[in-house]
Amino acid sequence: MKVSAKSNYACRSLLELSLHWPDESPLQVGDIAERQGIPIKFLIHILINLKQAGFVKSTRGKRGGYVLAKPPAEIKLSDIWRNLEGSSISAPMSKRKSQDVITLIWSEVETAVSGFMHNISFEDICNRVRTNHKNFVYEI
Repeated sequence: MKVSAKSNYACRSLLELSLHWPDESPLQVGDIAERQGIPIKFLIHILINLKQAGFVKSTRGKRGGYVLAKPPAEIKLSDIWRNLEGSSISAPMSKRKSQDVITLIWSEVETAVSGFMHNISFEDICNRVRTNHKNFVYEI
């Protein structure tokens, strides 16, 4: 499965906004870009797309920026994929008859991946990040 830079950066920006949730003060584009290693010019286009899709809200002005439009638990990885990539995961199609075993296997893989993505919310992703931060061991 190949993930486009656009989808990867969109997920990273939503992760940053999710980690900021439920704080209602907007995160500025530069802060999101720096924390997640996303080029600002690319991030601006991604955030506009996410805003049009209803995932984020923006505030103008000196203290403006972006916040989530809904709780991280309500934003599924599959929703972002569908919005940015335009479809579900696509498995390679065989030119052979539809009952070809390999084609059926790819279809099962596609179903499994789509189901997994539908069950992962940005709250789940935040919990993984927070758990990983707790597991660091500092030695002097």
